[in-house]
Amino acid sequence: MKIYNSLSRRLEEFKPLHKNKVTIYVCGITPYDTTHLGHAFTYIFFDVLIRYLKFKGFNVIYTQNVTDINDRDKDILQRAKEQNTPWQDLADFWTKRFLQDMQVLNWTPPDHYLKASEQLVSIIRIINTLLQNGYAYKTGPSVYLDISRFPEYGKLSKFTKKQMIKKAEEFDEDLRNPDKKNPLDITLWRGSLASHSSSGNASGNVVPDHIPSFDSPFGPGRPGWHIECSAMSMSTLGQQIDIHGGGRDLIFPHHEAEIAQSEGATGKAPFAKYWIHTGQAFYRGQRMSKSKDNLIMVSDLLKKYSPNAIRWLLLSRHWSKDWEYKEKDLQKAQRNMKIIESDSGVGRSLDLPRMTKIQTREYNEFIQILDNNLDTPKALEFLLRLTKKSPELFKSFYEILGFTL
Repeated sequence: MKIYNSLSRRLEEFKPLHKNKVTIYVCGITPYDTTHLGHAFTYIFFDVLIRYLKFKGFNVIYTQNVTDINDRDKDILQRAKEQNTPWQDLADFWTKRFLQDMQVLNWTPPDHYLKASEQLVSIIRIINTLLQNGYAYKTGPSVYLDISRFPEYGKLSKFTKKQMIKKAEEFDEDLRNPDKKNPLDITLWRGSLASHSSSGNASGNVVPDHIPSFDSPFGPGRPGWHIECSAMSMSTLGQQIDIHGGGRDLIFPHHEAEIAQSEGATGKAPFAKYWIHTGQAFYRGQRMSKSKDNLIMVSDLLKKYSPNAIRWLLLSRHWSKDWEYKEKDLQKAQRNMKIIESDSGVGRSLDLPRMTKIQTREYNEFIQILDNNLDTPKALEFLLRLTKKSPELFKSFYEILGFTL
């Protein structure tokens, strides 16, 4: 099996760090709104990847996080303030909604599904290690990662410093924080009285009531977004993992920071052997985003279309490419699924262990397609042709792709 690795920027033969075992971490949601099609595109792709790895005989251990707290002021905390509701209640509500939507889409839940707010022990531990190793520094109650200590910083994104600053601004990184040695240094722990605003306000400002604060050896505050994923990955999967995934928009600064933090804490490289990033969803010519008010919600689509049709639409786009949502494509997916479902009753599913012994041309072609960078669009085209030729075989193939027939 070959898969595209964002780190090397080439198609690589997949060989896990340990024989027959695969560890995978996928960055999860920040729960302050409902599940949109861009979310579903990423998580359904990884769902199929995990299903396929299991089909090939690997023992897969999968972790995903929930960013219910971080060092930012403008996402979940701002929404909680606007709605006059505790941030914990807002996070719990939208996390449950996300899980409900994904369950309807027949998504396989992770082995470890972790809230950042409940993982402070492991987060603080890795920050302490970075301080002890000389890769981080403390200013007042805050702690920062010193990127000057990492000569290879940027090896994932391949960005110049100018490109890093531009992208960091888009992510509301605290570039104008006077407590930092370098504007691009990463916030590991944001002290409750720290200056961390784009305007560069002086330290000592009163913390608003809606901003949470947690105890730590560095002083009261809250963890940085980037360090949370390093900590949750290592606490559940080990110091080095096989696959780290997420949307392409997370390459910088989030995943770049994770590499530096994790390798700085453990002294082991690579932190993740394969970096897999999904393309972004567009609607009406623009990337789906709350700011553009062009989100397509999964819950809305489910009122009109079947879960299988939505999954078909998502898998009909190659996971590595950007794509544009058009309702006519979902209508076509619904028609395709009606053809499939009308014929699926004539065949029963094969046991997956038996399938490895079936040496048919159709079986080999299906495997070859998925072995080549998990080409689900081509696999769907092939299976649509196969439907009436071998119903027993095609039904099992569809189940590998996560359809319910």
